[in-house]
Amino acid sequence: MTAMTARAVRAISLLAVLAVSPVWPVVAGQADDSPAARAAAIARLRTAPSIPVCADPGAMGRTFGTTCNSREFPAPAILEAPKIVWQTRPGWWGAWSPLLVGELMLTGSCNNDGNAGLSALDLRTGKTVWRIADICTVGNRRGTTGNVAFFELPSGEVLMVYPRDNGEPTDYYVVDVKAGRIVRSLTPAANVTLRGLGGSLTGVNQSNREGVSNLIGFNPSLDQVLWRNRGFRLAMRNDDAHYQPTFSPAARTDDVLLLSARSKDQPDPATRQLHAIDVRTGETLWRHTDQPAVERSSGGGGAWRSDDGVPMVAGGKAIIRVQGLLGAAAHGTKPTGDALRAFDPRSGAIAWTTQPIAGTLIENRVAVGDVLVVEVVQGGTRALWGYRLSDGAAAWRRSVSAQIHVLASAGGVLYASERRASADGRNKDYSLQALDGRTGTLLWTTTVPGHNLDFEGGWGIEPDPRRTGSQGPAWRIGRDGAIYGVTLTGAFKLQ
Repeated sequence: MTAMTARAVRAISLLAVLAVSPVWPVVAGQADDSPAARAAAIARLRTAPSIPVCADPGAMGRTFGTTCNSREFPAPAILEAPKIVWQTRPGWWGAWSPLLVGELMLTGSCNNDGNAGLSALDLRTGKTVWRIADICTVGNRRGTTGNVAFFELPSGEVLMVYPRDNGEPTDYYVVDVKAGRIVRSLTPAANVTLRGLGGSLTGVNQSNREGVSNLIGFNPSLDQVLWRNRGFRLAMRNDDAHYQPTFSPAARTDDVLLLSARSKDQPDPATRQLHAIDVRTGETLWRHTDQPAVERSSGGGGAWRSDDGVPMVAGGKAIIRVQGLLGAAAHGTKPTGDALRAFDPRSGAIAWTTQPIAGTLIENRVAVGDVLVVEVVQGGTRALWGYRLSDGAAAWRRSVSAQIHVLASAGGVLYASERRASADGRNKDYSLQALDGRTGTLLWTTTVPGHNLDFEGGWGIEPDPRRTGSQGPAWRIGRDGAIYGVTLTGAFKLQ
């Protein structure tokens, strides 16, 4: 690991947090769904200037909108209930999570007899522009879907990572998306699980001999290790009741990579702390060490502390959920009274912490313009609360059904969905809803057929720690504001 100095790793005490970080009470009115409020919100959204989303220079379609991991896409909002523009069924059975590149959607499958391989679909028509079929003929891939991952390269090409099913090494294909062909293959300089954000490629692995996990930075060709940060613990046993992966998914803004990980310098029992890493050097700039105790020990050892979980950057701040501010719970139980905490991404200074409310749990969250919308569970009820990103103050709240899930946003509008029985009662359709991010006002609802479609899957900020093979959600929002996605058997455009 890069040498850490007292300057580089800043431990922020709870007293310091309370002294410098405002703790805002939850004082917010219910969202107004009246026709007048809806008309006013739509009129404002139609004429509002483009909303700056994230310090992300990329031109391709990120999995979660931008490198900031905020689920906010740099695109105009859909202000009226959308309809299916096109739908194609090429015979796939299980398609890869799509990547949007220019005017193309990259997806496909090897789990079909015809049209197998990597396909590029025209975003305007859904027609296949090109297809690379021979990747299905190697590695025992025929008849499987595989855990495919796409990464954007600085060259404008796409790196497709596709493991083989026969035990042979994983393929790292570089695809020229204009020509529709594989132009070369890469060989990583270290054996890692590859990650990519905004043109920078990193990987994670662990060394049992040295007793550490590593975060590794690569050059774009993967043949050179630029840096190693060895400051992390080995993986937990996955049968541990407190199990979390050593590294959380990451967010990036400018040249700062933010992720939560178990530091080797933590006392036991260790949970994941938010780390800020310089993507150019691998140096740890700071980490969040003031984690409240959330669960008392069963036998005199140290208390389990709040896990910082998956960060996002919104409103220029790195944001996590914190637990335990109202005190630790008994062993084997979860505390309530969750809060949100915002940091300056480069310095680690705490900007604000929301007030914890007894009996509440914070679940998923999505940035929507200048507001962060969160799912809040209280007893047997669920609500959406909007918090101002500028200062953490509560902006609005609305009661919702227990099945509602926030998904993503664009142009100041939040998209959420709810599973409901279809008209014939045989399937579960999705009620897709749009809310004004600033006021919480409901703008429109529509029904998306749920047959062969996992519309909600993959959008949660906290992934299932025991789920493997996840490639990301089944849809993205394009630069034109339309929703482009895949089903088990094909692809679609919703606008």
